[in-house]
Amino acid sequence: MIPAGLELDLVACLPELILTAGLLVLLILSLLFRERRGQVMAIGGSLLLLAAAIVSLSGDERVGAYLFGSVVQDGVTLFFRVFFCCGTILCLWLLLPSFRKDAEPFLLMISGVLGMFLLAGANDLVTLFVALELVSIPSYVLAGYRRLDVRSGEAALKYILYGALSSGLMIYGMAFLYGLTSTTMLPEIAAKLSTAPNQQSMLLIALILVLAGIGYKIAMVPFHFWCPDVYEGSPTAVTAFLSVLPKAAGLAALYRMIPVFQTLDTSYGVSALLIVSIASAVTMTFGNLGAIWQTSLKRLLAYSSIAHAGYILMGFAVLAGIGEVDLYWQTSEAIFFYLVTYLFMNLGAFLIVDWVERHKGGEGIERFRGLGRTDPIPAILLAVFLFSLTGIPPLAGFIGKFLLFAALVKAKMFALAVIAIANTVVSLYYYVRVIRAMFLDDPAPEIVVPGSGFRWGSVVGILSLATVIPTLILGVWWGPLFEWIHLRTW
Repeated sequence: MIPAGLELDLVACLPELILTAGLLVLLILSLLFRERRGQVMAIGGSLLLLAAAIVSLSGDERVGAYLFGSVVQDGVTLFFRVFFCCGTILCLWLLLPSFRKDAEPFLLMISGVLGMFLLAGANDLVTLFVALELVSIPSYVLAGYRRLDVRSGEAALKYILYGALSSGLMIYGMAFLYGLTSTTMLPEIAAKLSTAPNQQSMLLIALILVLAGIGYKIAMVPFHFWCPDVYEGSPTAVTAFLSVLPKAAGLAALYRMIPVFQTLDTSYGVSALLIVSIASAVTMTFGNLGAIWQTSLKRLLAYSSIAHAGYILMGFAVLAGIGEVDLYWQTSEAIFFYLVTYLFMNLGAFLIVDWVERHKGGEGIERFRGLGRTDPIPAILLAVFLFSLTGIPPLAGFIGKFLLFAALVKAKMFALAVIAIANTVVSLYYYVRVIRAMFLDDPAPEIVVPGSGFRWGSVVGILSLATVIPTLILGVWWGPLFEWIHLRTW
């Protein structure tokens, strides 16, 4: 007979158990269907993630801490679980055109989702670190999956080296936190540090080290150096996954650490608010300035993703420096809404880049010259996604940025808001440069490939609809999604 406490723990962790069991089943299926591995993995993985999402949505009544307090289930956990499932389903089908006979990329991607699930509910330093590594290790393998491609091998090597360094810094910082409080539970750490003003200097060192580990995962400056090379060298379908899902997992980890960051308030003026604000401003500025000079669209989108990490960190700066409950949750909702919009518009952009790379022979901006004349549908779709990434109304990206700016203004952080607006103007330049090449430049004769027409009935066409429709709708009718996030997080 299962003890009552253990039974509750198992029920609360049912989505993780479903993923674990499902991975074993998919592994067996990959051995049985050797000729159609890609299709089987995409269909089976989608059904598995859909089941995990449905189970997660039914977990509202199981709010609380489980597994000796190491995992917490609340509205934020449920939101991130559903977010990870929906995003990964899109990425699984994005993998299919490039990996029709391979099962490993699909299995690795779903394995990473298991770590993301644990990270979303991490309530303990050990759980948080192990979950972050469970997200990272499959990502390293995915980045270097094309073993005969020199660029892919270089991407994986840089990813692993930077990841190992940042993980070492992070666990060193966690050791300091444990030494200061004699506990690994995040709520207890926050409670003890709030009553220990004489330990602020050591706390500052510990939190900077922890932020280094999380900052690497979200490509925050100065822990971003891996990002452009890894994005360019990895298979484009893998790059799409890395640009959104592991980054969102890192943001989930940072969200769980916010109560600990709020306890930092040193006598010489260095607070968590100041640290995160500077990180946000530097990250968005470096990302946008770095994107201006890129000739590869994958590298351009890599620097763009660095900039968007800076935008999202604006919300975390507000969370790190406020005590007002209403503003805390309103800012949290703005962050979560922005993540959803970023999921659709960024995956959509990489989807078109992947299509052009496979049909035009590369991802350089010169490959997009005249695309509006030879293949107008993917050109129009990419223009929509790029305008949304800029924050042009009436697209979803505009609403996401507006909600973040509104939180900044309400928190009276006007300087950071002005920096963000200036960066948005800069981003318009390099996004429009791509759009101009597609619609105003003449296509190079060697790039015009006969019979490469875009088809709505293909996997790419269906995925394009799945990403462009939310990008358009959420720009004019965002109320239902925002209300759903509100009900889940309050």
